[in-house]
Amino acid sequence: MLVPPSEWPDIQDDLDPDSLAEAAQTTAAYLNGLPQKSLAVADRSVGPQLLLEGARALARIRREAKTPEELAARLKEEFDLFRIRGSTGGPGAFFSAYYQPVLKASPGKSGAFPYPIYRKPPDLIEADLGAFKEKWKGESIVGRLQDLGGRPLPDGDPKRHSLAEGLGHTSSGYPSVGRFVPYFDRGDIDVRKALEGRGLEIAWLADQFDRLDLHIQGSGLLEFPDGTLRLARFAATNALPYRSVGLALAGSGAVKREDLDRERLVGYLHEHPEGESWLLSQNPRYTFFELVEVPPGGEPFGKTGRPLVAGRSIAVDPAFSPLGAAAFIRLPLVQTDASGALLGKARTSRLVFCQDTGGAIQGPGRVDLYVGHGAQAKSLATRVWDAGELYLLIKKLPPRQR
Repeated sequence: MLVPPSEWPDIQDDLDPDSLAEAAQTTAAYLNGLPQKSLAVADRSVGPQLLLEGARALARIRREAKTPEELAARLKEEFDLFRIRGSTGGPGAFFSAYYQPVLKASPGKSGAFPYPIYRKPPDLIEADLGAFKEKWKGESIVGRLQDLGGRPLPDGDPKRHSLAEGLGHTSSGYPSVGRFVPYFDRGDIDVRKALEGRGLEIAWLADQFDRLDLHIQGSGLLEFPDGTLRLARFAATNALPYRSVGLALAGSGAVKREDLDRERLVGYLHEHPEGESWLLSQNPRYTFFELVEVPPGGEPFGKTGRPLVAGRSIAVDPAFSPLGAAAFIRLPLVQTDASGALLGKARTSRLVFCQDTGGAIQGPGRVDLYVGHGAQAKSLATRVWDAGELYLLIKKLPPRQR
């Protein structure tokens, strides 16, 4: 919804201009590589060039403005403001935060490191539904082929090399060589060992919850015994829905929802190891990774293919907020010291960029704020679960020339 200038919120920015300039630069690099196509913002269509000009203008204005009043005035001169409301029609958005964990890891399995993380399996297939019906253009599903007896087709089976063949049907209506089914879920992989023995392990972790945390965050820094640091970067998921294991625990009655936090959840799992596998399996979504060199600055890459900027990058649903768009957020945000100790919580206003997506970030008002890596980021990320406001800042269209 377009916000009239007289109804703009109080625009302020609580972080330094340099971090915004860095986020604008990575955003510009992404937008420069996009084809010239229309992107939807409310009832308006905008092109990547307009978002690119907006990113540069926002960084310039933030750097030059001497006061919050000047910042707000100059933004009103050059930008239109669109409020993005939640899918329930409520007045605001809803915020969580994510971070990049730093985890001890081993290149091989041992008693201290028994939990594997996997590369993308070769039998995980993403099917483009638009190839089957025009109305499904842009949609896809993820699954695998199994033979008619319910067994997975081996990696080397020639029947797997053609999805069209795998999805072919006989006159009886049954698959001719196999059936396309959803990919293995967390219970299949971690409890029933569906991927064991296939050589897909890329590293081993010390704790099941660390592994789940890595899956939820989407990437992480792995520290190996020889001091080597590698980035476990997102490669794929099984595309099954994300479900919170914390809410599952609260639903069981073991912990009150209002008392639930990361420390309480981890403590419960360590006190009740017999239920750990069951509880973690309540989140069927599974993430696969690749090991790569750590990028400069140590931050992961977002959906834009560029490094995220702590405090300045948000994950959104691109069906409602296009990647590369500048945004303004307001929410009650916690503050911690360098060790992660809680200092307090205060209403925060900030300029950011839409640079990432997430499996749990669905709908127009759902926002995930990236807060970096390390103890401070971990502590902050686990304490953000709040209602707030999301606005998109879109550069005004120039006067028509034709």
